[in-house]
Amino acid sequence: RRATTTGSDSKKDPICVIVVGMAGSGKTTLMAQLQKSLNLRDEGDDNAAANNNNSNAIESSQSKRAGYAINLDPAAKYIPFSSSIDIRDTVDYIEVMRQHKLGPNGAILTCLNLFATKFDQVMAILERRAFPLENGGGENDDGGDKKSDGGPAKEEDEAKSKTDETQQQQQSHVDDNNTKALDDADDTTTPNTTTTTTTSNNSPLDYILIDTPGQIEAFTWSASGTIVTSALATTFPTVLAFVVDTPRCAASVHTFMSNMLYACSMLYRAKLPMVIVLNKIDIVGCEFVKEWMEDYDSFQEALDDASSANGYSDEMAGGGSGYYASLTRSLSLVLDEFYNHLHKVGVSAATGEGVEEFWTVVEQAAEDYEEGYLVDLKNRVEEQRMKERAMQRVGARKLVRDLQEDGQL
Repeated sequence: RRATTTGSDSKKDPICVIVVGMAGSGKTTLMAQLQKSLNLRDEGDDNAAANNNNSNAIESSQSKRAGYAINLDPAAKYIPFSSSIDIRDTVDYIEVMRQHKLGPNGAILTCLNLFATKFDQVMAILERRAFPLENGGGENDDGGDKKSDGGPAKEEDEAKSKTDETQQQQQSHVDDNNTKALDDADDTTTPNTTTTTTTSNNSPLDYILIDTPGQIEAFTWSASGTIVTSALATTFPTVLAFVVDTPRCAASVHTFMSNMLYACSMLYRAKLPMVIVLNKIDIVGCEFVKEWMEDYDSFQEALDDASSANGYSDEMAGGGSGYYASLTRSLSLVLDEFYNHLHKVGVSAATGEGVEEFWTVVEQAAEDYEEGYLVDLKNRVEEQRMKERAMQRVGARKLVRDLQEDGQL
């Protein structure tokens, strides 16, 4: 992660966490709990700094975490967290259904496609918010030039700051009632930039949290999802948080296998570090899932137990020697290598249990981004540049040959 340094302070790029998962797995509730944990951390640090005038208090205040939440679910009627950018402020889901005569899933996909056409504006907002120093904001007052008294310069800076705030407020204006405005005018489709309670206007960001639609395929397998993911991953360290419904996995080993196959396909498509978030551990513990992912024989025993407990035949059950049994065992063997590159954490979106461990695992996954995705991205960029240079050389040789044939050389 790139370090942004100002004076003696060093700040790393914010980590972008894209929360994905099957419908009903608890993605939105987890988003609310993650945002709440950032608020509680800020309040605890502020109290510590106020009560202790020593180095420990200073270190505590420097360890604050600031988050920025984005909602990409256009069909959500209510979200339990405060979103800084909300797709519903830009696109009217019901109006899209009515105008384009679409069903629920088609309308969600269309809303995402419309929003993706303006995602460059979202990235501009995130970059201004994530890197305030690089964009002319948040300068140190005591570190400036002291050749003069600083009065006019200070007034000029304040005027510039007020102008920037006014422009940002104007840019955040959206049309909530007319989706046609997306295609007719850029000004009315600028995403809402209302600041969440977890951030202040001058504090650098630590995390960017993104909630995705419950219909996971509408985001992960669409062109708009690819655009959003690629734009974020090329700018910030980005991590996929795949939320798994742990109680449902406990009820059926085949549900667990289905979740892991979907997670594997998402990892293959996005090529981003992934954190498997085993949600709802307040209902069922997640240790058995971790054991299945770490011990191949343990999962095979679970398959045998499931087949014997349900009394299925060999062809129908996970155990035995039928085709379905053979397929399940083969897939589990293939996924055994896949599990080695995953980060796992158990959380409860309802109670907040495991959230602190989640942030620790996300930091570890961000390091994998540096070693994996970022290196691959640089190689692809360099490869593209080499192709462009090769095409230029071919074009130059062709031009010289044509000029020679015409007798101009």
